[in-house]
Amino acid sequence: MEGKKRFALRKAFEAYTDKINTALFLCMFIFYTLTFFVPRFYGLTEKYVGLFVFAILALIFVVNVDPIEKIRVRDKDFIALLLIAIVRPVNLRIVKSGFGCFFVVVNFAMIWYLSRNISFSKKQMYIIGAAYTAMLIYWFFGVYTWMFADYTSFAMNTNTAATFTVFSMLCALVFFDELYGKYKIAGLLTTIALVKCLQISLYHRSRGAFIMLTAFCVLRYLIPKKLWANKIFFRAMCIFATFGSLVFVALYVLLGTTGVNFRMPFFYKNIFSGREAIWLEFWQLFSQKPVTGIGTNVTITSFFEFNVHNAMYNIIVIHGIVVFALVTFLMFSVWEKDHGRVILGRANRCALAAVLAVCIESFFDVDLIWTNYTVNVLFLLLAMGMRTDTKEKK
Repeated sequence: MEGKKRFALRKAFEAYTDKINTALFLCMFIFYTLTFFVPRFYGLTEKYVGLFVFAILALIFVVNVDPIEKIRVRDKDFIALLLIAIVRPVNLRIVKSGFGCFFVVVNFAMIWYLSRNISFSKKQMYIIGAAYTAMLIYWFFGVYTWMFADYTSFAMNTNTAATFTVFSMLCALVFFDELYGKYKIAGLLTTIALVKCLQISLYHRSRGAFIMLTAFCVLRYLIPKKLWANKIFFRAMCIFATFGSLVFVALYVLLGTTGVNFRMPFFYKNIFSGREAIWLEFWQLFSQKPVTGIGTNVTITSFFEFNVHNAMYNIIVIHGIVVFALVTFLMFSVWEKDHGRVILGRANRCALAAVLAVCIESFFDVDLIWTNYTVNVLFLLLAMGMRTDTKEKK
């Protein structure tokens, strides 16, 4: 009897599910916008952003997922998510860590899981894509004009500003690619956006933003559709974006010990400017607690703040091998399910290129898993798996 009531209640919600999902997503989007547009807002909410995002994702989960049914059918993705939510708090108690990092990894895992368990229609794409476009227009012609009016007294870290611009623009580019099928002028908007992103990256001398933009352009415009259709190539790119990040750390540290160094053109730092020492110190700490991870209640000597500067390395070092394995399982599960749609849809391929570009940029930073960027990653994942028109033309 209870099962029938639960089924009837869920059916009643179905008519409103898309509207609720869109409303909750826009709540996260507004929070995201205020975080970067209003420095005071960021200062007041920085400590609580993980909890806020978790609350929104939990509401989306409640509206769209039936846990009992998922357990009944032994849904592997749901079981992986459930294990992360159980194992992570246990590990935190063992290593006596702060609880804040729990939200980082759980929120990240939840967006990958939810992206394949909620519907995402063309109408939602238009609403959210238009929101990103409007936000960026106001950013360039409103906020940016006063926030960076004086080069000597910025209201925001310049590297963060450039990364925020490029990351947000990638979301808008997915929308432009969706528009392109009906309105060819969207191609002009894409060109303007790419040029502006390049200018912002170089002006702010942001290596992360430049790497993200370059990786996206290579993946989106230089790799042909036929190559993405090849499963071996597709899987190789996904492996590179995840496990390749850890290989990069090992090679970077190894090369850093040789003493070879040189300054990068257009940027103000050398190739080896301290990350090799940070990553080596984290490895030494992690090797003592590989299963549980080291948590965040640790003081490092190689840098003034606790920052791993690499997203996948952050997951394995702070959260341990078990959580890392479960997170990567969810990531590859999503990629595998979306391969067919990525082949067919122009906007889907754009979203895939954007996700992989953020993964590659996160070889050097943690933007892929930074809670403030959760809304962007969720949108890209939803767009990547969006239903496509199989008659799409090149």
